[in-house]
Amino acid sequence: MCEDIKPKEVFVEELFSSIAPRYDFLNSLLSFGIHKAWRAYAVKCCRLSSGDAALDVAAGTCDLAIRLSKSVGRDGRVVAVDFCRPMLKVGKKRIEKLNIKNVEVLFGNAKALPAEADTFQASITGFALRNVDDIPAALREMARVTVPGGRVVLLELAKPEGPVFGRLYNFYFERMLPVIGGAISRRFKPYKYLPASLKSFCSREEIAQMMIEAGLHDISIHNLTGGIAAVHVGVK
Repeated sequence: MCEDIKPKEVFVEELFSSIAPRYDFLNSLLSFGIHKAWRAYAVKCCRLSSGDAALDVAAGTCDLAIRLSKSVGRDGRVVAVDFCRPMLKVGKKRIEKLNIKNVEVLFGNAKALPAEADTFQASITGFALRNVDDIPAALREMARVTVPGGRVVLLELAKPEGPVFGRLYNFYFERMLPVIGGAISRRFKPYKYLPASLKSFCSREEIAQMMIEAGLHDISIHNLTGGIAAVHVGVK
């Protein structure tokens, strides 16, 4: 099959499989470590308590799942789901190394989550919606598995606010990041895909509308670091 007509799911799975071993290192390097603060804020927005259950959708290397495990405590439960096995393998090794006992790692698709309805107090995804070929379907699934009154939290890159900051950010994101990331990982394609995927991604308002259509309410949007990332929160 020609590469340019591969289904998006196949393309994305192959893309992230190719960079799985160095994904976390490059994330920290290319974001100057700020992605950690974004993730911490998104987890805080879940408003979890000890003993709760939480779901990390498109968990990748399980960074959010590890953070969620602390929020729910030893009596709580976290499920991390992804359809990219090499990324999950890295995540599982991280969890084992940290001796975390309350995180379960499952292979699964965001559009058909391996969980019963009304299971989790919070469902979260980080930097993954751009890679889903049917975002409304993924949001419906996240809403389905979340308990009534629970929260669906979306952490994503966004288009920055302000013309000056926006130009500086776009220069780094579109020109420098693909070169640095590609040179270190020896995989240029993933880091060319990243800025391209953001250009065609939904606006904040479009995401909020899709959340409403998925059955969520009280939608709030939290811009981070000048708007280069955003957290959307909805209540079921």
